[in-house]
Amino acid sequence: MRRDLSLIRRLEKIEKEMGYCQIKLEKEQRLTVQAEFLFIHRSQIAAAVEKYSGQVTESEIHGNRLGGLTFREVQTEVGTGVRPERVLALRELFRSVGLLSPLRDELELLERESEEIGEKLSTFLAFHKKKEGLEQERRSALRGFQMHGGETVLRISAEFEETEQNWNVLTEDLMNFDEALFHVGRAVDYLNSARNFILSSRSQFLVEEWVNDGYLIDLFKHSTVGRTKEMVDGADRNLKMALRELLCLKDYVPQAEDFEQLLLPFIDLLFDDLFVEGRLTSILKFIERRLSRAEALRRNLDERREAVFEQQHEKEETRERLFHQIGDERRKLSLAPPF
Repeated sequence: MRRDLSLIRRLEKIEKEMGYCQIKLEKEQRLTVQAEFLFIHRSQIAAAVEKYSGQVTESEIHGNRLGGLTFREVQTEVGTGVRPERVLALRELFRSVGLLSPLRDELELLERESEEIGEKLSTFLAFHKKKEGLEQERRSALRGFQMHGGETVLRISAEFEETEQNWNVLTEDLMNFDEALFHVGRAVDYLNSARNFILSSRSQFLVEEWVNDGYLIDLFKHSTVGRTKEMVDGADRNLKMALRELLCLKDYVPQAEDFEQLLLPFIDLLFDDLFVEGRLTSILKFIERRLSRAEALRRNLDERREAVFEQQHEKEETRERLFHQIGDERRKLSLAPPF
């Protein structure tokens, strides 16, 4: 009997370590997905930085002209619509001024995050070899019992392994949902702040006055409009971080419209508000629309997270029950005769 218990304890120890390895390998798969997402995202941002870097000079960023024209002349050029190609060039230059700095900051952040994920992934290599070794130890230990292939313990063990794998997936899903919800919540906060800043801008930032006497640096760095842009940028980044988490989920397909760019359309609409409308109307409607979508996304994710939590809790109870049943069934087995 002593030898029985010793062998059972050995198998339980091996299987617990195997379970730990499985958790790590499941996490590795998800980090690999995130690394691929970061690679694509970083490549897109790097291309945008290169594109816009060649279109604008530092003197223009700090100046009071756009494409050599005063802002009043830009307004006239846009209003007449006689030269649409010229208007497109001015819009693209305005984009460059508004986007270049935040894009550079984001590229630097993405490079750091990519390095960190790469370092994390390198630590998982050992778990592949460890799992292989544990599987060999398990087969060796099981040969210590007399079994013919139809024992109840084998059926329960197979059910346990499937349950544990599902439990691992659901546990990781919960972590991804929690991270995604955190970032979507941050995006909602940023968009609420953006809305408040743009409401302030409608009384504090006089478009007509800026067109006559303002500077681009004042618009983007030293005004409530600039603060609005910073909040939109913050929301944009947090939605991308949420998407990075959601792409890891097994049974969830993110809706593209929930994660569409925020900063680029904001800059385009700001161009229209300044040089076409003469008032800050379009950007307010845009922010309110995206705020409403972000709030709906948060509610949807919260509901899905609760459903996954319930499933994970059920699997955890089943997993514990099966684990104890395996031990009970093994105690009924006879030892293989010594050679």
